[in-house]
Amino acid sequence: MISEIFALQNPWRTNPGFSFQLKEREVFNIVKSNLENELIIGLIGSRQVGKSSILYLLIKHLLKTGVSPNQIFYFNLDDLKLHELFTSVPSFLQFTGKIDDRKYVFIDEIQRLNSPGLFLKELFDLKLNLKIIYSGSSQLEIKSKIREHLVGRARVIKINRLSFNEYLEFAAPVSKKEALNEILIFGSYPAVAKEKSVLEKKLRLRDIFQSYIQKDLIDFLKIENVEGFNKFMIFIANQTADLLNIHSLSKSLAIQRKEIEKYINILEYTFVCNRVYPFYKNYSKEITKTPKIYFLDSGIRNYILNRFEPIELRTDIGNLFENFVYTEMLCADFYSQNRIHYWRTTNQTEIDFIVESEEGTKAIEVKWYNQIAPKSFQTLAQYYPEIKAEVVTRDNFIN
Repeated sequence: MISEIFALQNPWRTNPGFSFQLKEREVFNIVKSNLENELIIGLIGSRQVGKSSILYLLIKHLLKTGVSPNQIFYFNLDDLKLHELFTSVPSFLQFTGKIDDRKYVFIDEIQRLNSPGLFLKELFDLKLNLKIIYSGSSQLEIKSKIREHLVGRARVIKINRLSFNEYLEFAAPVSKKEALNEILIFGSYPAVAKEKSVLEKKLRLRDIFQSYIQKDLIDFLKIENVEGFNKFMIFIANQTADLLNIHSLSKSLAIQRKEIEKYINILEYTFVCNRVYPFYKNYSKEITKTPKIYFLDSGIRNYILNRFEPIELRTDIGNLFENFVYTEMLCADFYSQNRIHYWRTTNQTEIDFIVESEEGTKAIEVKWYNQIAPKSFQTLAQYYPEIKAEVVTRDNFIN
């Protein structure tokens, strides 16, 4: 049975003419550049964000460069039968056989295992001629099962939804203006980008969201009150790109603050939302604690609210575009090294983003139309004259 499943998951072994029809992602070259070092490669990100496709692209690259199909082992652990191979390192190595030439082991959805971190650590520490590449869809499961075992042994790369430039390619033929409007309304999951009709895009979003509810919230996190959690998500979706007042949220939903904090952590660990915290040095004149909340995909946000009206009819276009600019910054930061904040004084002067990177610190104000520098730039210069500021509008993307 295991051999049959493995054969189905590894068609290149028995079919020399097998080919992959997949589009490359911008992150692919970053992942590929880590193939020759000794570290385990970890790919993490939302379900259906394209992690498996990147694994397949790596396999295609290896085959193209002359690696024998027999040196490549791919396991998708959504098939529970394969878990038997991972009960111990000896049983796994018995399946892969004698290791002389370098072998490549791809483990998809590794969080499905009970003790994946320990397994990978033991396998890595044998110093065999093995290159291990794994993917995982839930940061919470990865953190609880893997991370503590792989310090100094793994290089973890986050796979985001499609960037704007990637969307143009996946959704082609489409103009830049059409692409931006589509991303703001339907998000940028690869499968959603490829669909041409509004109905099919909505159905794809429904499938992705229901998969998240079932696999992450019910199966792993054991959230029993899914209806209450969904009400919480509607409230959060309405707060997109705004300050997140947890006390107000707790009071409105009649849920204890501790439980609200737990729910927000869940959204972050399952790649649904991120909190962005304030940038500050002057404690008496700047906000220092209250975060803002951003969705990592606007399509999921709009699905939660059931809001798919066109751009010209939307009252939330400013929030949607600010959310989009935030996700674009994430897409450009493959190793998650940049620190993204917002800035706000106690008299409510605000700048949308303060980005700290190796190149220095810059301020970004996001405006759907207006290219005029806001007065907040003058205030910022009084506090931090060294920070350069810029305005980002839709023209940055459609012209």
